Amino acid sequence: MNTSQMKQELITLGGGAHALAFQILGNPDDASDAVQDSFAKVLGKPDTYDIDKGPLKPWFLRVVRNRCLDLLRRRRPVGDPVERLVDKSATPEQAAEIGDRDRALKEALASISSEQRQIVILRDYLDLSYAEIADVIEVAPGTVMSRLHRARLALREVLKSHDQ
Repeated sequence: MNTSQMKQELITLGGGAHALAFQILGNPDDASDAVQDSFAKVLGKPDTYDIDKGPLKPWFLRVVRNRCLDLLRRRRPVGDPVERLVDKSATPEQAAEIGDRDRALKEALASISSEQRQIVILRDYLDLSYAEIADVIEVAPGTVMSRLHRARLALREVLKSHDQ
């Protein structure tokens, strides 16, 4: 893959990378900085990516995640760690229902561990396969399945207690 092709593919990954960084860091400005740093790092040394080891998407998301973890080691996260997702085309009633659901989900995501939150975001928001998630967080695919299962159970419990 040449640098131009890599740049084009990285551009398409920007939104997902930013969403992951935002979930980890909890601040949109810090997330943008982490993604920008990751772009610069990857494009500065494009030969660090080995196409034989797998697709660019999980590899780049691992670079972004590692950059975020580096930033977290230097400071505590500030702000709300979960982005609000509201459909702008919804009717006012639908928007209110979506807002209520999103608030409950936001609170539930915020209440589970960072590790659980990351794996849910990678699978359910960024639609990565188990193998890709395993590449991003550097664990075995079986570990991804069990961690994702436990994270979803934790979310379910929090959401059940929210409804009561």
